[in-house]
Amino acid sequence: MLSFNKREHTLRCLESIGRQTYPLRHVIVVDNCSADGSADAIARRFPQVHLVRSPRNLGAAGGRNLGIRWLNQHVPYTSLLFLDDDTVADERMADELLAEMRRYPDAGMVTPKGFRAGTSDLIASAGGMRVRLGLGSIRDIGAGQRDTGQFTEPAIVDACVGFGVLARREALERSGGFDESYNPYGWEEVDLSLRVRQAGYTIRYAPRAVCWHAGGTPGRGRRILAYERGKMVNYLRLMARHASLGEWVSFLALSPIRAARLFSAQLRSLLRI
Repeated sequence: MLSFNKREHTLRCLESIGRQTYPLRHVIVVDNCSADGSADAIARRFPQVHLVRSPRNLGAAGGRNLGIRWLNQHVPYTSLLFLDDDTVADERMADELLAEMRRYPDAGMVTPKGFRAGTSDLIASAGGMRVRLGLGSIRDIGAGQRDTGQFTEPAIVDACVGFGVLARREALERSGGFDESYNPYGWEEVDLSLRVRQAGYTIRYAPRAVCWHAGGTPGRGRRILAYERGKMVNYLRLMARHASLGEWVSFLALSPIRAARLFSAQLRSLLRI
């Protein structure tokens, strides 16, 4: 689990991990140089957790890779559950994710159904993300919809979500893990997903695995311009690595329209500040 300046969220996440019906063998928290006392609070409240304190903020990909390196050096494992610090896991989430991975030997990653924090039916992501590089579009499946049973079937999806995903160790190693050029954050989980698929694995949606996530634009209340700019740069990095010639042609043709929409969204955000 990554931790960065969200002390109360982090403690709630760890409480939910402690309630898992599946007996997790090890819980590792990588604190990305938080300045709000998160690391000390974790050490006091959860002394059984393996706390890795980074002396600087390594970003999302860098922090996760630090956790992977710690695991590789200290304990044997076959799968790894990644969680963001503002995620709360249903008590059966790990059980359901593992059941889906065991059901499909080709599953490199398994992603849950995520709801917006504080709600019982407002979807954050119903099984990862739909990726359409040529359209300049990466969207959380079902985001913003009320859950009326429309996402109850397991499925193969394009990409996992970053706030909660179970990864097979073999798939991580064959795909090369997280690419730290995407630091500090933005589309690193999509890049990994596409490389996992290129390595011959599938990414599965397990609808009975449930969590709640406080992040995303609705969680922040408004768009953060630095975050949006970083995602734009990383989207071009994603295109350079994964897009076909046809997807580039489509993307460039639609870029003026997308730029106008982004400018309008940023202007609205500035007016709300």
